[in-house]
This record gives sequence, C-alpha cells and structure tokens, in this order.
Amino acid sequence: MTQRHDRTPQGLAPQAAAARARRNALSAALLAALYLPLAAQAQDAAPAGEAKTIDKVTVTGSRIKRAEIEGPAPVTVITTEQIKREGFANVYEALSSLTEVTGSVQADVNKGPTPNASPLNLRNLGPGRTLLLIDGRRVADYPLPYEGRGNFANFNNIPMSAVERIEVLASGGSAIYGSDAMAGVINIIMKKNFNGDEVRIKGGTTTRGGGDSYDLSWTGGRTGEKWSATYGVQLSGRETIFAGQRGFLASDLEPAATVKPLVNDPWPWVWGVELIDTAAKRRVTPPAGACDRFQDLPLHNFLGNDGNAPEFPGYSCSQSRGNSLWSLRNGSDNRSGFGNFSYDFDNGMQAWVSASVWDSDGESRQDEALRFELNRGGAFYDQNTGRSFQARRAFTVPEAGSRDPFLFNTSERSWDLAAGLRGRFGERFNWDATVGRTEYKVDFSFPGMLQGAVDSYFLGPQLGTNNGLPVYALDQGKFWSPMTPETFRQLTTRGKSSAESWMNQAQFSVNGDLFELPAGPVGFAGVIEAGSQGYRLKPDPLTFGPNKLYDQPGGTNQGGGDRKRYAVGVEFKVPVFKTLDVTTAGRFDRYDDDARKESNFTWNAGIEWRPIESLLVRGAYNTTFRAPDMHYLFATSGTGTQEDTDVSTCVSRGLGPDCSTQALYYRHNIARTGNLKLESETGKSWSAGLVWDAAENLSFSADYWRMTIDNQVRDFDIADILDLESQCRNGRTRRASDRMQVTPGSSTCSDIVSRVTRSAPGTNSFGVADPNYPIGQVVSVFSGPINIAYREVAGVDFTARYKIPATRFGDFSFQFNYTNQLKNNEQRDPGSPMQENRDKEVRTFARASASWSRGPWNATLFANRIGHVNGDGYNECAPILPGQTDTSCRMVGKLKAPVYFNLTAGYQLTEQARVNLYVDNLFDEADYKDPYKKFFAYANERVFTRVGREISAEFVYKFD
Repeated sequence: MTQRHDRTPQGLAPQAAAARARRNALSAALLAALYLPLAAQAQDAAPAGEAKTIDKVTVTGSRIKRAEIEGPAPVTVITTEQIKREGFANVYEALSSLTEVTGSVQADVNKGPTPNASPLNLRNLGPGRTLLLIDGRRVADYPLPYEGRGNFANFNNIPMSAVERIEVLASGGSAIYGSDAMAGVINIIMKKNFNGDEVRIKGGTTTRGGGDSYDLSWTGGRTGEKWSATYGVQLSGRETIFAGQRGFLASDLEPAATVKPLVNDPWPWVWGVELIDTAAKRRVTPPAGACDRFQDLPLHNFLGNDGNAPEFPGYSCSQSRGNSLWSLRNGSDNRSGFGNFSYDFDNGMQAWVSASVWDSDGESRQDEALRFELNRGGAFYDQNTGRSFQARRAFTVPEAGSRDPFLFNTSERSWDLAAGLRGRFGERFNWDATVGRTEYKVDFSFPGMLQGAVDSYFLGPQLGTNNGLPVYALDQGKFWSPMTPETFRQLTTRGKSSAESWMNQAQFSVNGDLFELPAGPVGFAGVIEAGSQGYRLKPDPLTFGPNKLYDQPGGTNQGGGDRKRYAVGVEFKVPVFKTLDVTTAGRFDRYDDDARKESNFTWNAGIEWRPIESLLVRGAYNTTFRAPDMHYLFATSGTGTQEDTDVSTCVSRGLGPDCSTQALYYRHNIARTGNLKLESETGKSWSAGLVWDAAENLSFSADYWRMTIDNQVRDFDIADILDLESQCRNGRTRRASDRMQVTPGSSTCSDIVSRVTRSAPGTNSFGVADPNYPIGQVVSVFSGPINIAYREVAGVDFTARYKIPATRFGDFSFQFNYTNQLKNNEQRDPGSPMQENRDKEVRTFARASASWSRGPWNATLFANRIGHVNGDGYNECAPILPGQTDTSCRMVGKLKAPVYFNLTAGYQLTEQARVNLYVDNLFDEADYKDPYKKFFAYANERVFTRVGREISAEFVYKFD
C-alpha cells in the first residue's frame, strides 16, 4: 500500500489553526484509508471522542513545513513495513515495482562490469536523472559508469533495517534540490528515536533450486531526557542463480518450437571449437571423434539464419550449454551498520551526528564462457596444411576444473558521515546547518585470457609471412583436444580494476512563517549549499595500451575528475484564500571545474485548491536541469566491441534497405571519450490532478504529467554514426522514404566519416582481399556524448484506496496504482523528424494489494502487472519455422503482459515475538519465452523474471 503524506501543523496560532481545520478533514480521511490494518485496528480501539493527531513528517518536494498530506505535486511514501508486507526482499525491489518507474534498466543477466549495482529509471528519462537522497543529503554516485557511459545512483546498497520510510517525488525537483532531479527525487529517511531493540532472522530459497538467501538484522535505540541514539547492523546475502540451474535456459540447442525458430543455427559468436578456412569461406570439419572428447560440445552443422546462408557453412564442435554459466540473478554477501545520535542543549539547540557503512562481495557472470581467437582473430597461414585459417575456441568448465574461474567478483564499500546543528531564530524560524562526506569504492575482479600464452600454446612461434599473413604451425592435436586444468591456469589470469567516487557537502537552511495573511501564515524556506564531488577509474593497466595482455569484459573505461558546486534557493507558500494555496521556489546552481564553469537558474510554482473538504485540485510547474554527467565530461578512453550493420556497404552495393546478409552485420571495435563542450540539460515538468475522498473509507487520486528535456545528453549512437556515414559517402538514404539528415561534403560529414575506421578498399578487417567490402570493412567506430535536441515523456497516474470498516472477519484494506505512459518521443537534432518510442517499450504499469488482519493474524496479497512489450522483430514478418508450409507474412506482435503475485502472512506469537512467511512470485512465473527471439535469455530479460517462486520465513523478536 503506497501512502501519500505531507506535513501536519504544530504550534499554529489559534486563528491559523481554525483556518485550516476544514483541510485537516481531508487529511484525516486519507489517513484512514492509508493506515496499515493493524494500525487501523489500534485507532478504532481509541476511546470515543479522543482527538487523533498526526505526527509531523518531512516530505520530499518542499522545505516548508506544511499541514496537508497532499501538496501541489504527489509524493508517494513507502514504509519499511509496507516493503516487507508486499513481499520484497530489499529496497530496490520495492522501488522498481512502483508504477512511476516506467523505464527499464539493465537486468542482472546483462549488467556487465556493474553487476552489484541497481539504478532506477523514473519516468523513463534515464537512470542518471533521478536524484537519490539520504535524509535529504546527496550521496556519492556509483563509481563505475552505467553501460560504460554515465554515472548513476545505486539503490542496491541501502540496508532495509536502517530505513524508516522512502519518499518518491516523481516530478521535476531542480528548484528545490538542484541538478539530477529532472525525473524526480527519491529520499530515504533513516530510522531515528528508536526505543528498545528488534532482532530479525530470515532465510529462504527458490523452489526451482539455487538462490538460497539469509537476512539477519538487529536494530535498537535508547533515549534520555536530552539525548537519543539509534543503531543497527545487518547481514544479508543470496546465492547466485545460474542459467544451468534452470533447464529451460541451460541449452542453446532446444527444440525450435519451444524456444526460437531456426535454433539449429546458434549465433556465430557462440563458439565451441571451430576452424575456418578463410579462402574457401567454410568451417573445417573436425576430425572424427574430436567433438566427443569435449563435454557439451556436439558436432553441429551451420545451415543458416532466418533464411540467410551462413557466413561460414560447415561443421564445428559448438557449445550446447554455453548459456549455463550466465547468472540469472547475481549473488552477494552484504554487511552494513548505521547509527545516529542527537543531543538537546538547554538553549533549545540540538546537535546530531549520523553514520552508515555498507560492504558487499558480489559474484556474477554475463558471458557464455571464456573465449578466444588465435592470432587475435586475424587470419594466418598454416605451414602444416598450406591453408589460411581463422581459429576460435571456448574454454570449458571441465578444462577449468570448476566454474569459479569464469566468475566476475566485486568488493564494494560505501560510507556516509554527516553532522549538524539545528535551532530556532526567535519564535518564527527554524534553522539547520549540516556538513557531511560520502565515499564509494569498488574493486572488480574478472577472468582474462592471455593472448600471448594462448598463441604460443596452439601456434608456436611465428615462422614468417605469406602474402601478408603471419605464418604459424598450428598444432591441431592440441586444438581439437581438451586441455588440463593446469594448462588452463597457464593460459588465463584474473584481472583487477577499481573505481572510487566521493562527495563533500555543506548546507544551511532556514524555514518558518514570514507573516500572517487573512487566510493564514506565509511560509518561507531558504537554503545555501556548497560541495565538491569527484571520481576516479583505475582499470587494470594490462587491459589497454602498449602493455596489453588481456581484455576486460565489457571494455576498458578510463577517466576521472572533480568539480565544485554552489547553490542558493528560496521557497514560499502563500495562502491566497482559505481554500487556495500557491507555492513558488527559485534556485541558482553553479558548477566549477578546471575546464568549465556553468550556472543554471530553475524555478517552480504550484497550486492547491480545495473547493470542498473532500476534494483537492492541484497543479505544479517546474523547470529542471542536469549538469553534465562527470564521466560524460572526463572520460579519457573507453574501448570495447559491438555488432552493427555496415550501412555504407549495403547502400553502395544496392543490397536493399534490410541489409540482411551476414556479411553486413558483424562485430567491430568501438572507442569512446568524454566531451568537455557539453551543455547542461534543461527541461520542464508539469502535472495537474485531483484527490477525492469519495466516501469515508474510499479515496481516489488522478494526475496527468508531462516532462521535456532540451539539450539531452547521450552517447552518439554507433548505429546512427554508421547510418549518417552512409548518407555522407553515398549521398542518399537507406530507404527512399527516409530524409537526408546531413549534407555530403560538409564539415559535419567530415566529422562523421572520421569517426569510422575501415580496412583498405576491397579487403576485410583482417587485410584479406574480399569483394564484399568495396570500401573496406568497418574496423572501429569512435563515439562519445553529445547534446541531442529534445526528449518528451507524458502519462497519467491513478490511485484508489479502500478500507472496509472492522468486521467479525477482520479488517480489510485495498489499494490500486496504475500508470500509462502516453508519450515517449525523441528528436536527435533540430529539424530532424520526431521519433516516437511509446510503442517500442512498455506503456502501462499496475500494482495492487489486498491486506487483511484479525487478532494476531495478518496477510497481504500483492500483484504487479507490467504491460505488453514488443516481441523480437516486432512489426516485421515472423521467421519461417522448420517444416512450416504457410509462408505468408505473419507480423510479429507484442508479448503477453506478465503479472507477478506475492503473498505474505504473519502471526503474533507473543507481545514480543512474531513469525512471518513470504512467498514471492506465487505462481512460479519464470519460463515464458519469446517465440522469435534467437538469443539468450529468449525473452525481454528486463520484464520477464527467470528466478521463479521464492519462499522465506522470518522470526522477529522485540525487547526493551
């Protein structure tokens, strides 16, 4: 059950309190619908006529102390108990289920070099545009860049035992909080003023096997006449779940009808042991019995893919269980602790200090296996046979002795230390001064293949050259036979990279009532901030440069920098009439570093109109900005590989707009650096809606929202570069209906063409003559961040809450949340056509819960529905299945909309002891597959879970 909160008045003058009495009727009615069943039961037990007050809380979205639960922009509040009641194991899982989180992010199965981090994509504006706060303070970014590009906040390192509640403002908040709050703000409120001690012991597993988990926590607190101390520790973890533990994912060679069409032709880079005759353009048939020597490397005939002939037909020993090493859900062991202390002085001033630390060791795997190519993938002349070859091979688990050498490991530590003073100026104003520092460090360990040792083992020394190709004597006996674990250790190593980020910050704020108007006091808040932040990437020095010995999975990223920031802001709340309040705020931010200085001013305005006691009509308008991401600015070098279509070759050869031959879609190198000329992103955010108490225990809210971004920063897409390069080279577009976006011969074209490095005309990337590439084959593409023109998202939110008054069967409460993303548009540059992306992504999101309590028992059923997502090859003709006689075009549509259920139940054993049962994914939804997706994990892994049902039990004990 999600709650909408705001602030409750305390200490108002009698006339002001009277003026707001009618508004509090709305607050009380909302709270009646929001309270948990047990809390509602306790309220119902209060003596008749007893006044029920609401504790004052600080709500994200404003610094002014306000009385209403609902303000001009909706704020969603989630308590720790709600997270547990809805069956979520941690903070991140609960937040990602909110309907406001409309954008997808990397799933565990494809996180690459950031396996232990979990960003959020609020309103589908991108992970970096959601601001994470801890008790209103910024935290250090995750040190490693998301997808090798930009920095982001990690929502996976927040121990649930330390959290009191989470407040989500899903609209622009730059005028209050500054940069990064374009999509919204997520404020984690930590536990304070805790009395007594609480111990929780929880353990669980999955019903499909693997994924054992544990969670031990101790939270406590003590209070005195003038002081309060709260503290806690938590140990938690869960095992990695591998694809090999899920039979429906373990094999690449499943029946076509159940997984994917033409599955008898795995993708070319799912290697086993294969030798390619480059002159004949065929795979060399393995010696008799060679494939039988390897485990799970059966003899396989490459026939083609989607009706196309294979680039290299023939036989090889292909991996049949290459997927088994992929981690479906990454594993980790986590240790955390937190504490805060406050002391009240006799003069009314309070001093406080807060500290937290989080350590984690994680493991994952996002690749089929350790794979390698002899001679770094280049063709070579074999002296023994007189033929030119390409040779590629995969290390297997039996050769390594276990799967451990294939795993990625992370060791992380983040900590946050803050202190401050707060007090009052006279009778009207409160003030608060805060200083703090937060740091984050990650050590990343990964498997590496020693190219020199591999070439020496299989090829021996170079024996000269032949027609430009290096000459070797390939030892085919070694090549077609498994190696020993000892040899495996000689040919492989463990690479080590690290990264760190940090932030220092200081803030002074003041708030209170300026003066009285007939409708009430004019609220005011002001803030002054100063801070600095920085990051450093320290990749393994043996993965790049002249001393390179091996590759880092996901590519190598270098960079680092630091900058200072300053800000000043004010906010006002004006009661125009007894039924109408107007809020406004303005903020000036400045960012300084050695290369640039940039300033931004943002403002907002909002209204709250209550024509009747049971109805609130509201609206808010915000201007937003985001200072350029630090890695977008300061990246010095980034390398990796990627598959793309060679559009220039396709158009020049007249091969049609689909460019469907395999010779045109292949893997090439990519390179990336930062851009110090980037401008800040700027945007607008507005919303309008209402909250209505339809009945005593029934309330509704509905809001329309729209957000735009100008000068959006993103990496210059590799596919865009290759498409524009074709327009520059060929003077025409890929399709006759497409519009030219560049002018051949212009300086823009010179820049774009210079980003693409090709081999000599008439040769492939290995330097061998090949008529398929008259202008040369793409060897590498250089990219980097740029400002594009425009981004727009819009949608509607709807919430309904209902509580059935106490019955002899117990108390019941219900909640429903729904979001429909109506727009998701993007424009690459001014004048280019608007790209509509709404139909390409999930459009609707819904969550619902039903809670029941009676005596010592309580239970909650939670459901989460993710809307339809496109099937692979959406809006194209479906591939022809083996044996299919009907060859007419059948358009690929959308996949089913998954619905996941969680069930929790609890029983109060004694006043101090309680037991809880959690069943996540109640109906064990896990093995759904996209019938036309031909690669792992055979469906949209960001939508369809592969974990299955998970069951856990918890024992809770409280003592003074």
